[in-house]
Amino acid sequence: MRFLRARLPIPPMRNRNLHTARYRSTDRPGFTLVELLVVVAISTLLVAMLLPGLGQARAASRLVVCAGNLRQIGAAVHTYAHDNRGFIPRGPEPADDQPFWDFSHNGVATNQLWIGTGAANPRQFIGAGPLLRRECPQPEVFFCPGDDTFNLARESVKIGTDKPAYGSYIYRQLDWLPADAATGRLDRLGENVVGTHVVPVEALALDTNSLGRGSMWHANHGARVANVLFRDGSVRRFANRGDCLALPPAAFRSPLDVQAALDQLLTNADYAYRGGQPRAAPRISTMTAP
Repeated sequence: MRFLRARLPIPPMRNRNLHTARYRSTDRPGFTLVELLVVVAISTLLVAMLLPGLGQARAASRLVVCAGNLRQIGAAVHTYAHDNRGFIPRGPEPADDQPFWDFSHNGVATNQLWIGTGAANPRQFIGAGPLLRRECPQPEVFFCPGDDTFNLARESVKIGTDKPAYGSYIYRQLDWLPADAATGRLDRLGENVVGTHVVPVEALALDTNSLGRGSMWHANHGARVANVLFRDGSVRRFANRGDCLALPPAAFRSPLDVQAALDQLLTNADYAYRGGQPRAAPRISTMTAP
C-alpha cells in the first residue's frame, strides 16, 4: 500500500543564505569600550618594555662598530710604521715661534685630522690624519657612530680645505712619550716612571670624551665608556668611572691644564693595558689653575 508524502517547498538558496547571514550578524558579540581600553593599555605597556631593550641593543651595536674602527686604525698604524722606518703617524713638528696654547703640532694628543688656516702649521694632516693618505683612506673609520659632536658628513669634506677637520678618536702622536721613545718608534715607545710606578706606553688612541662647556663638549657613547686601542692592535672597553678616560670640566680652565689632563688621560689608558683599572693609575700632576 502506498503512502503519499507531502513535499514541503524548499526555500531558494539565496533566501537561506540571507537568513543565516542575518542570524549570525545579530548573534556575534563585539568589543566593549572597556575591553578595547585594556588592549590599548597592554600594547602600550609592551612597547614601553621593549623600547629600553632596543635602545640598549643599538648602543651595544655602536660600541662594536666603534671598536672595529679602532682596530682598523691600529692595523693602519702598523702598516704605516712598517713603511716609515718604524715610526707612528704624527703631525708636524712644533714651530719655533708657536704659542704654548696652539696645539697644532705632534707633541699633543688630539682628535684633529686636518689643520686649516690660522695655526702655526696650516693646511696639513695632524694626529691620525696621515693615515688617510694611503694606509686607511676610508674616512668613515675615523668617526664613531656614538659621537655626539663630529660626524663623517660634516667633517670629512673639510679635509684639504682651509677649515680644520676633527674625528671621533683621540690619537696620541708623541704626547707623554719618555726620552727613550726614539721619537715615536712603534716598537720603542718607552715607559714613564710616575712616583714609584713604572707605566709602559701602550695606548695609541681612544674614544674622545671631552667634558668642557659649549664647544669643549664632545662625548662618544655618552661618556659612559671608552674603547682604547693599544700598541699591539688590541682594543678593550673600559667604564669611564670618575671621568678616568675623559677630559674633566676643570681641565678647560687653562691650556696648561688641558695638557696636564691629556697626559693623565694617557697614563690612565696605559695603566689599564696590564689589567689595572684606569681610575687606579698613579697621578702625574695636578691642575695648575686655581
